[in-house]
Amino acid sequence: MNLRLVKFFTILLVSCFLLPEVHAQLGKITIDLQKDKPEKFKNKVLKSEKTGEKKFTPPRRFVQNTVSHYNYFFNANNKLNAVIERARMANKDDYSTLLPYYSYSLKNTASQAKELDSVILKATAGILLHDLRSDWVDNFYLLIGKAYYLRKDFDSAAMTFQFINYNLIPKKKSDDDQVIVGSNDNESVNAISISSKEDAGIIKKAFSRPPSRNDALVWQIRTLIDMGEFGDAAGLINTLSNDPAFPERLESSLEEVQGYWFFKQKMFDSAVIHMQNALPNAMDMQDKARREFLIAQLYEMQNNQDTASDYYDKAMKHTTDPLMDIYANLNKAKMLKSNEPQEIAKSINTLLRMAKKDKFEPYRDIIFYSAADLALLIPDTTAAISFFKKSNSLNQNNIEIKNQSFLALAQINYLQKNYKEAFAAYDSLDLNDTATLGDISKIEEMKNALRQIVTHINIIEREDSLQMIASLSPEDRDAFLKKLSKSLKKERGIKDDSEYVNSAADFFGRKNSSGDVFANNETKGDWYFYNPSIKAKGYSEFKKVWGKRENIDNWRRISGNEQSLATNNQNVAGSGALSGDPLAPVQGQNNEAPPPTFYQQDISVEGLLANVPLTQPMMDTSNKKVAISLFQLGKNYQNLLEDYRAAIETYERSLKRFPDSLYKGELYMNLAYCYNKLGNVAQADFYKNLLVQKFSNTRFADYILHPERFNTSEKDTAATNRYAKIYNLFIEGNFEKANREKQIADSLYGSSYWNPQLLYIQSVYYIHKRDDSTAINTLNQIIYNFPASPMKEKARTMIDVLSRRDSIESYLTNLNVERAKEDSQVVVFDDTKISKNITAPSNQKIENKVEAVVPEKAVINPEMQLPKAISNATFTFDPNVPQYVVMLLKNVDPVYSSEARNAFIRYSKQKFGSLDLEIIKDTLDKNRTILIFSQFINAESAINFQNKLKKDAPGEVSWLPADKYSFFIISDPNLQLLKDTKKLDNYLDLLSKKYPGKF
Repeated sequence: MNLRLVKFFTILLVSCFLLPEVHAQLGKITIDLQKDKPEKFKNKVLKSEKTGEKKFTPPRRFVQNTVSHYNYFFNANNKLNAVIERARMANKDDYSTLLPYYSYSLKNTASQAKELDSVILKATAGILLHDLRSDWVDNFYLLIGKAYYLRKDFDSAAMTFQFINYNLIPKKKSDDDQVIVGSNDNESVNAISISSKEDAGIIKKAFSRPPSRNDALVWQIRTLIDMGEFGDAAGLINTLSNDPAFPERLESSLEEVQGYWFFKQKMFDSAVIHMQNALPNAMDMQDKARREFLIAQLYEMQNNQDTASDYYDKAMKHTTDPLMDIYANLNKAKMLKSNEPQEIAKSINTLLRMAKKDKFEPYRDIIFYSAADLALLIPDTTAAISFFKKSNSLNQNNIEIKNQSFLALAQINYLQKNYKEAFAAYDSLDLNDTATLGDISKIEEMKNALRQIVTHINIIEREDSLQMIASLSPEDRDAFLKKLSKSLKKERGIKDDSEYVNSAADFFGRKNSSGDVFANNETKGDWYFYNPSIKAKGYSEFKKVWGKRENIDNWRRISGNEQSLATNNQNVAGSGALSGDPLAPVQGQNNEAPPPTFYQQDISVEGLLANVPLTQPMMDTSNKKVAISLFQLGKNYQNLLEDYRAAIETYERSLKRFPDSLYKGELYMNLAYCYNKLGNVAQADFYKNLLVQKFSNTRFADYILHPERFNTSEKDTAATNRYAKIYNLFIEGNFEKANREKQIADSLYGSSYWNPQLLYIQSVYYIHKRDDSTAINTLNQIIYNFPASPMKEKARTMIDVLSRRDSIESYLTNLNVERAKEDSQVVVFDDTKISKNITAPSNQKIENKVEAVVPEKAVINPEMQLPKAISNATFTFDPNVPQYVVMLLKNVDPVYSSEARNAFIRYSKQKFGSLDLEIIKDTLDKNRTILIFSQFINAESAINFQNKLKKDAPGEVSWLPADKYSFFIISDPNLQLLKDTKKLDNYLDLLSKKYPGKF
């Protein structure tokens, strides 16, 4: 429709609102809108403007009513109902939680604003294009109010419903013009009536709709509730509830809004009564089933199990939604009339019977999850674990239920100290589902702790198994390995007499040979999948190459996890823990080659035999791995999980199996500590005495005599200072002494005083020495031991770069780099950044155009007053000439000054990529290095950049102590003079006079 016409109709409607003398169909409306009409319609008079000019005869009434009804109201009403229906279809109910009150949300209706605007326009046209005395005017206004409400324009909706209430009161010819808002017509009932009496005549009912004023009062209540005006809504509810004239047809609607009033304020016990009474007001059978399901939920919350069960039955009977059906059955089955195990078992059996029915097949994961939840109430953890696993095996894409199952499995197994199962469950969680899992950091912390524990458990179990095989007689060993090899081949789908295919490359390398599954000469023209013999052959070839695989998602990731876990099982500490330095910390790595992947392992008898420790050196190596893992496992139980019983059991197992591996008394100290934590003072004193007798001169004896030192919140000052000195030795480049001192300190204090900064600078040293493997091991310690440190991401980035070191260096070697001009300047003002070329002041000699980062309001005026220069005996500082920003590094080895330069290059690309900053490394003397940042147009611009740099430096070079660096600005002539004279203090004094407190 023409936009001018729409505007015109809108003005007409607003004018109607402003006419208080309009009283429904009988009132005469005079509208003078000639001056507001579009030029095209200046001479056209609307039907509504002609109201009252002619008598409203029965034929005229019939024509006006018929056209208003079928040409306008019918279409507008259908559009409104379609909006609600689409909103219902878009609504996805979560039946595992309390349902919302209505089956559609106003968010979904408001998203259909164009359709609702069309309803308003059509209803407006229905009013203005017809005689205002027709029987449909109030119905049109009600449609307009509903449309405003569904569009969430609550103020407009409330005004429209109020307009209907005040102005569209049905009257008979015998009534006078006086309008009575409230009256007491019924002498027998002492009540105020504000409702309109409705004509009960058959003819009236047949040819028109009931007057909309009473409907508007009910919709006004709903609007006030959504506006949060609960007091006004309550007053209107109370008035209508006691109104003798309120029509019977709207009683269920009034009950509905009463229930809504209580529901919105979470007074569910009161809401449910009115919701029951409002059931006849349901839109259709599915809406009725949904209301019954919500009523059942509310009764269940009140522990009224019998009534809740009845309404769940009604919901199941009426619903067409299979998901509601399953949850109604689930909730009914889970409702417990008592906490007796027999009652819970009965509910579980009901759920299991449901799982056998075909109609519940898509929801069996939810059924078994619910059964597991009930089993935990008995408590029957064995059954619960079985049900959770069954739920996961049947779960296709319900991430929330799967995560809840894995989390429950992890917690059950953790409490039962089945740490391998607990780790497997934690490792299976989808950590992207934060809504279900909550605090991901705690889960990550637990998973990392369990990973370390499971790694050592696997090493111990593997080595014990190999030693058991080695202890067998040759005949028994050979028979055992043959049986094992056969079992593994069968598991992977490899024939016993076939040659093992080591990799997929072997298969694809033979793709052109006569053994190709598609090279079948027996039949011609058959498609592969229509030929059973070719399909069978292809299946056999696939199993030879890839093995027998389960039909599961993400098999590559799962295979990678298995490979990673297998690698961790093989990686143990170096031999230092049993030769020379028992206290050397476990690094988690050794010099052994990584094990083959799952599909590359040689599972022939000969291949399996190669891993069995049949010689004394192999047996010694195996025992070393077990000894190290036993001791480290006990420490992990003690420190990571605080499972002191498991720690004691592991320590005593180590003591019994390897009595000479006492680790300078640390084993005794840990046993005493754990027994003391469990309150077993006698055993704690026993191991304390052994420690003092045999290792009196060690730090462990000193610790056991001073228990307060076990307080992890109080660090040993001497140890902290010692590591601080080691840290400075690294920074200053005294690497040999730093490494030597660190080894001594580690032997005394272990790893408890390490910090990520120390490990990072140590890794940089190893990188400089091109010992990348040691550097990566050191960086991995940051990742696993300090997960909350900002250094963690830096370590990951460094590992990624090291993994591509050769390709990066090759690329840089062959790269033809053109150096940027060093006389380019940069202007840096605060915050707002807009690149543009600007002209320098007339007294500045700047040949190049200036790359500027300035706010839009910044203007450089050549005529402005410039700051004055100052001088001393050596330097002259002019704030108007281009300046460098300089980072001064004191007693920092070139390795770390270069790393600082690299860090700030990355920083400048991220924060100031458009400026193309250049950072040059230079020296003042052997103890002082400088990093020079590109010239800036003047001192003010350089200081602004320096302030940003100074603020961000602790994060960018967090491994560098703050007392090792500082910042200042300097012009090129002064920089050359500084290099010659070395009088930095003299220059900084001059700078401080010009800018007090900034340098």
